[in-house]
Amino acid sequence: MKKILSLIAIAMLSLSSFVFAQYAADATVEAANSYADRSTQTINIEDQYDYLHPSAKNVQITLEYTPLTDEVRLYYTCLASSYDQGEAMNTAMAVLQDFAAEHQYKHYFYKAKDKTKYFKDAETKLRMAKYSSYVYYKK
Repeated sequence: MKKILSLIAIAMLSLSSFVFAQYAADATVEAANSYADRSTQTINIEDQYDYLHPSAKNVQITLEYTPLTDEVRLYYTCLASSYDQGEAMNTAMAVLQDFAAEHQYKHYFYKAKDKTKYFKDAETKLRMAKYSSYVYYKK
């Protein structure tokens, strides 16, 4: 009786493996499905907006651009002692408008509230402020 049950169990397992077997997909189909560029480009902006932030020192402006979804994350980093949120907002708006004109976008909309984060830089041991803005563009 035990032999019959074990043979039935083995037969069921082998039958289920044939039923649920996976076949390898064709390479051309996988290549056709992966045509979209899902990567994020990091763009460092040269600080040509000095007139918008006269009190901020050592300003670094970085954009993270995702072309597939037309989303941009802007990071404005400077010394915490010279940080002014109004200047950061004005500079961010100017950078986003220039980016829109450069890439033929007509409008941009905010996806989240702008945030300010304070941290201590590991290399220079100075307190820094980082203003971030998250937008998406429409053509």
